[in-house]
Amino acid sequence: MILTPAEQKNSSLSDGTLTKALRHLREAGFVILERALPLGWVDEMRVAFEEEGRRCDPPEDGRGGIAIRFEMPFLDPLAVENPFGLQIIEAVLGTDIWSIFPYHTNTTWPGAGKQHIHRDTCHLFPELPYALPPSLLIVHIPLVDFSDENGSTEVWPGSHLITDSAPDSLKAEEIEERALALPSIRTNMPAGSVVVRDMRIWHRGMPNNTETVRTMLSIVYFRQFHRYPDHLVNMGGIPALVMDQLPPRAKSIYRYHPIKESDSHTRENEDMAKD
Repeated sequence: MILTPAEQKNSSLSDGTLTKALRHLREAGFVILERALPLGWVDEMRVAFEEEGRRCDPPEDGRGGIAIRFEMPFLDPLAVENPFGLQIIEAVLGTDIWSIFPYHTNTTWPGAGKQHIHRDTCHLFPELPYALPPSLLIVHIPLVDFSDENGSTEVWPGSHLITDSAPDSLKAEEIEERALALPSIRTNMPAGSVVVRDMRIWHRGMPNNTETVRTMLSIVYFRQFHRYPDHLVNMGGIPALVMDQLPPRAKSIYRYHPIKESDSHTRENEDMAKD
């Protein structure tokens, strides 16, 4: 989908565009808003993540995530509370959503091979013969152009509605065989696009045959149910100084995280900033 100049300027989808985006998400399992974000912002984020990526060795299989630093530009509102992504997500999950902080990336280094076909999550009630609305959705923001050459994700549109099987209950070869009978597409898109994806859709990462890293931001949002997500108490807390820097909407989204007064990572960042 292509946004109008007015939508880009106002950081808001029109009623007609939102309706179309929701239809794509409901029927295909994902929607792509092409070139939704300013290229200057994208370049700044790409450089920041490239610098972080150089601090660590690439995973053995060439796929992994790059951890954010608790500072700008990683805490920018276009990342932690992207207006286009949240407008779609709140229309599906409601406004009382929450997420896990810090967010991460899906990064493919040069030489990475082909993934197996999989779902990131299964149906909430897998015993039912029909698919319920999603309970969680993910926002992706590619920081480089995604193409066949650098390993754009392959997806099977509509597979999020398949309820008679799940990848965790089938052998990998059985999933591959079944997927051959279903149409798939590559999510080729320009840098700065915004993707909202149902995490039940069948997909796989493809080989990166270029000499450059292919990365995108990935932030998962959850529907608020009647039960408090008490499992978060076992996760690392957000430093108070970091929480203070987040914009108001982001503070609400990450409200279930424990807050801690000091953090070695934060002190390390402050020390590096003084050097």
